[in-house]
Amino acid sequence: MHFPTIVYRSPGAHPGPFGSSYDYRGVDDEKSLQAALREGWRASLVDACSADKPVVSLEASASVEANDDSPPTRAELEAQAVKMGLKFDGRTPDAKLARMINEAL
Repeated sequence: MHFPTIVYRSPGAHPGPFGSSYDYRGVDDEKSLQAALREGWRASLVDACSADKPVVSLEASASVEANDDSPPTRAELEAQAVKMGLKFDGRTPDAKLARMINEAL
């Protein structure tokens, strides 16, 4: 990791992905980073904003209603993207997010 860097925590004052909010603060060295992580700060915005959100897999949602031919919901797309480590934000359209997931598979 390169310093200085930023750590994130949710909820906070800034609108974030997944319908959440976040705060951020800078850290200057490894010691400060480790202290911030122990205090509940996260090294990435996605980790901070998804930490308190339940992860719903596409497989689990498909098993609920096997005959459901509707496309995945935004929440399902975001959960799968987070699980796969894909980078996106609230401005990423659903179609592009679905394309990113399919390409990564």
